[in-house]
Amino acid sequence: MLARAWLPLVIVVALALGGLCMWKVHQSSAPGPVLAVNPPQAPEEFTPKRLTYELFGDIGSGGLLDYIDIDGHPHEVELTDLPWSHTETTTLTVVSGSISAQVHGGQVGCRMLVNDVVRDEQSATRQDADVTCRVKSA
Repeated sequence: MLARAWLPLVIVVALALGGLCMWKVHQSSAPGPVLAVNPPQAPEEFTPKRLTYELFGDIGSGGLLDYIDIDGHPHEVELTDLPWSHTETTTLTVVSGSISAQVHGGQVGCRMLVNDVVRDEQSATRQDADVTCRVKSA
C-alpha cells in the first residue's frame, strides 16, 4: 500500500509546503496600513488682499475709464467727476489688474495699490490726456 500511496503523499506535502511559503512571502512583503484620513492641521494664517484702483486729475468735459477686475473681467466707466476709486478684496494668493483712462482735461493720473502699498502710479499732462496703470502680479 505504501508503494502505491507515496507519490500522491509527496504531491500533497509539496503543495502544502509551497502554499505555506507563498503565504509567508506575501505576508512579509505586504505594505503597512494606509491612513485614509489626514490628521487635522491648523489653517495657514492668510490676510485677504485688497486691490485699489484710483484715478485723479482734471476731467474737463468728461472721460472714459476701463479696468480689469481681480477675476479678469473688463469694465467700462463713463467719468463725470474725479477723483474716482474702486476697491476689490480677494483670498487669492496672487492678484493682477489694470486701469486705463482718457479725459478731456489737461491732466490725469492713476494709481494701483495692493494692501495700501502703491504698486504702480502714472500721470500725464496734455490736452485729452490718457494714462495706464498695471499690476501684473502682487
